[in-house]
Amino acid sequence: MREIIKKVLERVKPTEADERLVKQAAEEIIQRVKAACAKLKIDARPMLVGSVARGTWLRDERDIDIFVMFPEELSRENLERQGLAVAREVAERKGRERFAEHPYVMMEFKGFDVDLVPCYDVAKPSEIKSAVDRTPHHQRYMREHLTPELADEVLLVKKFMEGIGVYGAELKTQGFSGYLCELLTLHHGSFQKLIEAASEWKPEVIIDHERNYTDESEPAILFEGQPLVVIDPVDPNRNVAAAVSAQNFSVFVRACQEFLSGPRREFFFPKKVKLLDAREVRRILKRRGTKMFCVVFETPDLVPDVLYPQLRKTEHALVARLGQAGFEVQRSDVWGDSKSVILLELGTSKLAKAQTRIGPPVTIDVKDFIQEHLKSKEKITGPFVNAAGRVVFELEREETDARDVLKQALEERTAFGKHVAEAIKKGYKLMEEAGLVKLLHDRKFREFVSEYLTRRLPWYR
Repeated sequence: MREIIKKVLERVKPTEADERLVKQAAEEIIQRVKAACAKLKIDARPMLVGSVARGTWLRDERDIDIFVMFPEELSRENLERQGLAVAREVAERKGRERFAEHPYVMMEFKGFDVDLVPCYDVAKPSEIKSAVDRTPHHQRYMREHLTPELADEVLLVKKFMEGIGVYGAELKTQGFSGYLCELLTLHHGSFQKLIEAASEWKPEVIIDHERNYTDESEPAILFEGQPLVVIDPVDPNRNVAAAVSAQNFSVFVRACQEFLSGPRREFFFPKKVKLLDAREVRRILKRRGTKMFCVVFETPDLVPDVLYPQLRKTEHALVARLGQAGFEVQRSDVWGDSKSVILLELGTSKLAKAQTRIGPPVTIDVKDFIQEHLKSKEKITGPFVNAAGRVVFELEREETDARDVLKQALEERTAFGKHVAEAIKKGYKLMEEAGLVKLLHDRKFREFVSEYLTRRLPWYR
C-alpha cells in the first residue's frame, strides 16, 4: 500500500511549476478585482478560497475560486448588482453569467476556470445570509488546521474518491465535496486511517471533529436518515456530507473494504469505459431482452445543480406512473447536455389484458372485498379461491401498452421538474432502441450509454 500511495501522490501532486502558474493567475485576478472595485467605487474585497488556496488541488484540476466579499449591511439586491458589475469588469465581457443561490461569473484565464462569486463578509457563520457566505470561514478554518503533510493526504483521498466515481458534491454526482474530503482527512489523520475507518462504516455515521455536540443523539435526530453526517466546524447546524447519496456512501465503503484487502492503482486510475458502437449497443440490448424507452427533449438553460434534480424528479414520476399501470421498470437513468434524455428500461412493454387481484384469506371476513369487485365493470372472472386460500378476482387491465402510458404521462406532466416540464411541453421525442442508437453520434451520450450498458464498480474493470 505504501508503494502505491507514494506513486499516486507523485502523479497527482502539482509540481512547483504548476504551483507558480496557478498562484500567478490567482494573484492577477485578485489585483483585477481590486482595480475593478476602485474604478467602480464599490466597497468590496477579494479572497482566494477553495483547494488552490489550501494547497489541496489535484494536478489535473483547473479551478480557481475568487470570492468578492461585501459588507453585511448591503442589501441582497445591491450585492447581486455590484457583484456582477465587478465580475463583468474583471472578465472584460468574456465571462459567462451563472446563477446558483445568486448570480456569479465564470471565466477562463490562462488555462484555468475562474469563478467570481459575490458573498457577504459575515463575522459569524451562524448569521450567514446565503450559503456561499460560509466559504471564507471554511478557508480560515482549514488554513489554521491543515499542515502540508495533511494536504498531501487530502490529495490521495480526493483522487481515490475520483477514481471510484464519488468525487463532487454537485447534484449530478451526489458525492463527496473537496471540503468534505479535507474534513475527513483532518479528522482521521491520514488517507490510510480514513480508509480503515470507513471500511467499517454503517449508515448514519456521525463525525463531529470539533465536538460541538456533547450528546451524539442530537445530530442523529437533526440529520435523521442521512447516511453520513459530518458536522461543519464553522456551522454546527450544517451537515457537510448532506449531498452524499446512499448509493455513493455504499460505493465508498465497499471501495475501502476492497482496497484494504488488495491495494491497486486502479482505485485511483480506473480504466475508462469502452465506448460501444451502434452494433455493440444493438447486440447488448438484444441479449438483455428488455424494452428500452428514451424521452428526448431540448435541455432547459439551467446550471447542472438545478437541471439534474429536475431530471431525476421527472424520471421518478415516469417510473411511478409505469408502476401504477403494472409495468416493472428494471433500471432508469438521466443525462443532460445539449439534449436531455430520460432512459427507462422495462421488463416488457406489453401486458396481458387480464390482471389478478388477490384478496384476503377466506378465514377472515371477505364480504366487502367480494362485493366491491362484483360491482366492477373490469371484472373478467371471480370470485374464486386460489391454492393459498385467498379470494381472487381477475380484472381487465385498462393500460396494456407502456408506450401509451408514457405518452399520456408526458402530456400530463404531473410531478415533473418545473423547467423540464416546460421543455417537454415545447416538444419531445419518445424513442425506442432504434432511436437510442441514432443518438450515439453525440460522443458524450455515447459515453453515457456505454457506461449504462456495461456498468460495474470502477476497480473491477
